Amino acid sequence: MFPRLLIILLCAALALPLASDKKPKGAPLMRLPDQTVELTAFWLPTPLQKCTNWAWAVAVEVMLKSQQVAIKQNDWVQKANYGEVCIDTAPALEALAKVIDGAYVLDDGRHVRLESRYISGAPTIPDDLIAPLRLGHPVLLFWKSRALVVRAATYDEYIYPNGQRMFQIKEIKLVDPLLTGKQREFSFLNGRDDPADIGGVFHVVVVPEKQFPWQR
Repeated sequence: MFPRLLIILLCAALALPLASDKKPKGAPLMRLPDQTVELTAFWLPTPLQKCTNWAWAVAVEVMLKSQQVAIKQNDWVQKANYGEVCIDTAPALEALAKVIDGAYVLDDGRHVRLESRYISGAPTIPDDLIAPLRLGHPVLLFWKSRALVVRAATYDEYIYPNGQRMFQIKEIKLVDPLLTGKQREFSFLNGRDDPADIGGVFHVVVVPEKQFPWQR
């Protein structure tokens, strides 16, 4: 059998701060099964070319759009690949972050900084998967070298006497930008699919930058 997927420790937001390396002790006070976090208004444009680099570019476009930043897939492909070319290999996460991270001036005059958050392999902490979804932000996940968009997750939540919580992911609902119709949506299931096939998760955070008078 495949190993249990994504045993995640989280300090409860309203609880006293706890060291992140402390594990819950004793039996949980409560188990909340089948909790779901899902994007309520999910929008995903069609890639202009059916290639892996256009798929991740679409994922980045929707991540940013959910944070009121409009940078289209064409811009990311041109920046990463020096032209609107087709590349069917998944990029290294560090290399992808170097393409995306940095300061940008938007068409409406706003100054923002884009900061990538990523981890190789299956996610092991909530900020990699659950937290962005709770904020309404899609997440890019590479599975068997495919660039996929996470739109929902189902998990069991355990609450312990010390205020800590443990999350056990049961299902990750995914969308393949390169497919159409019902084939576009499918799931990674804990116990059925191998977490070793997950190449990593990737998320971009928009940080507004203060603009000083002499920069206007």
